[in-house]
Amino acid sequence: MVCVTDANIWIDLHNADLLDAAFELDCTWRTPNIVVRDEVLTVDRDMLMNLGLDVRTLSGDELNRILTLNGRYPNPSPKDLSVLVVADVDDGIVVSGDGPLRDAARNEGMTVHGVLWVLDRLVDEAIITKARAATALNAMLQQGARLPEDPVEGRLEDWQSS
Repeated sequence: MVCVTDANIWIDLHNADLLDAAFELDCTWRTPNIVVRDEVLTVDRDMLMNLGLDVRTLSGDELNRILTLNGRYPNPSPKDLSVLVVADVDDGIVVSGDGPLRDAARNEGMTVHGVLWVLDRLVDEAIITKARAATALNAMLQQGARLPEDPVEGRLEDWQSS
């Protein structure tokens, strides 16, 4: 499975000290080069690539598709819309916490997940324990991650009681 990300996923996973764990998932992590270059600013880009992040350069036609999408979806930035183009061309899913980008992806008929899905998969595949997932989620929240309240509370309740 190809998982195409924007910057916020890497920031949240970095804040939770879960970058290594994320690359243990059965997923090809991919992101557009313009996202890595211009938006992944607080996470070591070289480390992400050494862990296995596939940084994808967009073709001229793909850059033109961003402009077309930007006409339909003015709220996500063109850099964020590059995630949609890569996910579409590479038959991937979108992994993002950005609301306007997630909405645009759904409108385009794409599968969309966020960092909570990543945490769920890490727990389900026994890469991390529920206790570590709870600690990680709390660390993300303390660093300012904007996540939906009810799903967060449900996970914390489950993970902290185990």
